[in-house]
Amino acid sequence: MDILQSAFIFALLLCALYAGINGGRTGRAGAAIFIVATILSAAAATMNPSWATTSYGLFAVDGGCLLALIVLALNSNRYWPIWAMGFQTVAVATHMATLWLPDLVAKSYQALLSFWAIPILWVMVMGTRKDRQYERRKVHVA
Repeated sequence: MDILQSAFIFALLLCALYAGINGGRTGRAGAAIFIVATILSAAAATMNPSWATTSYGLFAVDGGCLLALIVLALNSNRYWPIWAMGFQTVAVATHMATLWLPDLVAKSYQALLSFWAIPILWVMVMGTRKDRQYERRKVHVA
């Protein structure tokens, strides 16, 4: 495991812990979705380590993650799952692009997929923080 992967795992665990503690049901569900997706992605990445063609295993994991985020967004009164769902949609679209553009450079494919993992975590943490601030203001006003 290289330093970037280690840093991502560390960031994932910190963000998941924060959302799990402060985010209520939505935060815990979102944290679980991202942890499970990361574990399944690591396993799926071993199926196509060259990134030279569409990684169907990662495509399935990202598609499942998108479906889980859609369900979360539909069953939550929080806004951050909608933003996370948007970022995940771009990841799934990247896989679809490799089906139509098989000559897509392997590094581009890997970079496009990897890029969206950080904004999704950021949205979960910032959304949870904003939700907490809103709830505190609501309690003090009432």
